[in-house]
Amino acid sequence: MKAIYDKIVDLIEDNQTGAYCTVVDTKGSTPQKPGSKLLILPNLQNIGTLGGGCVEAEARQQAIQLMQDGKPRLLEFQLNSDYGWDDGLICGGNMRIFIDIPQSELELEIFTRLRELSDQKIPLVFATIIESEAKNQIGSKLLVSTHGHRFGALGDQGLETEIEEQLDKLLEDNTPSIIRSKNDAVRAFIEPIQPRHTLLIAGAGHIGQALCHLSNWLGFDVVVVDDRVDFASKDRLPDADRIIVGDIFEELQNYPIDSFTYVVIVTRGHNHDEEALHAVINSDARYIGLIGSRRKVKLIYEDLMELGIFPERLDHVYAPIGLDINSKTVPEIAVSIASQLIQVRNNPKSNFRFDSSPSRMPTVKIELN
Repeated sequence: MKAIYDKIVDLIEDNQTGAYCTVVDTKGSTPQKPGSKLLILPNLQNIGTLGGGCVEAEARQQAIQLMQDGKPRLLEFQLNSDYGWDDGLICGGNMRIFIDIPQSELELEIFTRLRELSDQKIPLVFATIIESEAKNQIGSKLLVSTHGHRFGALGDQGLETEIEEQLDKLLEDNTPSIIRSKNDAVRAFIEPIQPRHTLLIAGAGHIGQALCHLSNWLGFDVVVVDDRVDFASKDRLPDADRIIVGDIFEELQNYPIDSFTYVVIVTRGHNHDEEALHAVINSDARYIGLIGSRRKVKLIYEDLMELGIFPERLDHVYAPIGLDINSKTVPEIAVSIASQLIQVRNNPKSNFRFDSSPSRMPTVKIELN
């Protein structure tokens, strides 16, 4: 998402035209869900995806045509055999894709502010008119934040008031949706834009290194903390947004951890793991994960409780860390941890805690006639 928003700013500033495509509504089985995006550049290269296949190819073809006249348009696709012929896979659902052609000075300001406020980790709600009886209203945008920022306009006071009144709920639900005006003449696509989440990795060893690489690709801002200069280096951690070299306990204790921060503790030893957990256990971190066997985790918990840490705080720690995928190698362990991070990040309820080791999927019995 960030790459797409940043590129839209660059295109408008350079007086170039791109096609900004967003899945705004789905029903049934579809390759992507609302909020999925694709930006087609002037050289016809892509950033993002709408799910690939024939639907994306058709949307892309129509988007390229719309780049010529600069008018946005809402497309609808029935995913039947017409869009499954190439691979034999037929989803059977419906998708609506809004193709926007942002190019005005107002749109430049909106996307610039979106980028700036996102960098400041301020939650936002972004609304776009996708259907209206007034054709010149389609594509109108409104950006509002929890800090009182407001940029753009939808041309419908009722919708604007509803969005501002429901701002907290929209952000809490964290689910893209469509809202309608009271007379059903105007429809807007609403996107909650939460700040990019920060992954704070304590330990720059093999697992920390692998997780840093994978998590950067998954859209986290990655910060790695270690007290070893030869391990905590840009050469070993090229995907890290920030590398902190220093005493692990002190650096973690001083780091500004908030509800958008995920902490993974994978240091080189029991003592360092315990110090790291002690430094962050009373923080507002969305997620804290501790690597190690159940015996090691139990010993660390006992030590911390002797230091005055309440058991309720320790109940929030994911330990042993990661989803149970029977991982053996370093890359597999990193995948299991990253999977758990995604599981937590994609849940709209910030105070919800998943089981560390989910139960196995039930066996499905099929009776043949």
